[in-house]
Amino acid sequence: MEATTFERSIANYRKVGIEIEVLENKDSIPVVLIKQTRLINGFILNQKQLVTRAKKVFAPQKIHARPAVFSLNVSHISADWITSKQKEYNIKTTDLVKQLAINKITLKKILQGSLSPSIHLKAAFYYYFLVFELNNLFRETA
Repeated sequence: MEATTFERSIANYRKVGIEIEVLENKDSIPVVLIKQTRLINGFILNQKQLVTRAKKVFAPQKIHARPAVFSLNVSHISADWITSKQKEYNIKTTDLVKQLAINKITLKKILQGSLSPSIHLKAAFYYYFLVFELNNLFRETA
């Protein structure tokens, strides 16, 4: 059985980290949850962009869209993760100190595992290394 255009659109969005789900019908108008669950190529959508995509999937039908923007989970970021990313992208500890404005002693303690980085610092590490990942993707396609 062949999938409808509607089903294909939802499946295609799922492939790029966007989930679309009809929660209920309110006065014959679907209430649609659209959420970005993961980042593909570092592209983050805001609420308006998510709503626009949901409306395109359901067009010309009117919908009530409930957007849920991407929420970063940094629980996996550890000294080992940071060290592996440094090796992967050939980044020296002095580069991290300068480019992330981290105190040298603090970074040393984090990398030794004697100090756990704050959630904000974990987010900084995540996005810092994401830039290198995206740079590598860009170089490969250029």
